[in-house]
Amino acid sequence: MRAALNPEIEFNWIPALWAAGVVLAAGLVGNFALGRPQLLGHGAVVAGIVASFRSGYYQNSGNSAAVGTFLGTVAISPIIAYSRVTFVFGIQGLGDTLFVSGALLLAWLIVVATILLPLAYFGAFVGDYTRKKLGGVLGY
Repeated sequence: MRAALNPEIEFNWIPALWAAGVVLAAGLVGNFALGRPQLLGHGAVVAGIVASFRSGYYQNSGNSAAVGTFLGTVAISPIIAYSRVTFVFGIQGLGDTLFVSGALLLAWLIVVATILLPLAYFGAFVGDYTRKKLGGVLGY
């Protein structure tokens, strides 16, 4: 008997949306208010911790953190790419701006997959470990 392959990622939407909100807020504050784009990496770790705290004991918080980090970064990436192209590089033509912003956006999403997603998994691990050790109100 043949078994059909059903590849899917098991995650929960509520912790993933919390993580996406954290990444979105960290990206906006880090890039535009503080002028420190590296805070997005810290935001990915905090998003993992938040996703683990919003998940239940038997829920996969690491995948929720990674999906949320990816969603938050996809939401903020066009804003970051456009601001870099117009303000840093000084490109003002509509066609040139769209082309360079699209190329920068694709390169940025590759960076997200290789750097920010493992940081989100690490944050989820730290959050789960902390909740298991604390117990009580914050723990399981």
